[in-house]
Amino acid sequence: MFYSQPIVWQTRVIKDNQQVYTEEQSTLDLYESEVITPTETYRLKDIFDVSYKPFSDSYGLLYLHTIKGVKTYMVKESPEAWMEAYHQWK
Repeated sequence: MFYSQPIVWQTRVIKDNQQVYTEEQSTLDLYESEVITPTETYRLKDIFDVSYKPFSDSYGLLYLHTIKGVKTYMVKESPEAWMEAYHQWK
């Protein structure tokens, strides 16, 4: 693995007749020839670009522009280093 970017997502559950939000974590792992997400694997040649947009003091969105469409991942930490590593390998 060349570089790993922590990502988060929230799930909503109804428990005891109340909405409860839980935050789960995983990583986007960058390898020499692919990016592995919690649900999919993309070859680097199938990713056209990556971009990032902060939207609050705590969170931002990391976008993978792929042949399957734009995939969005919520991040708490800036993905600038991950994006630089991606561009070096691409």
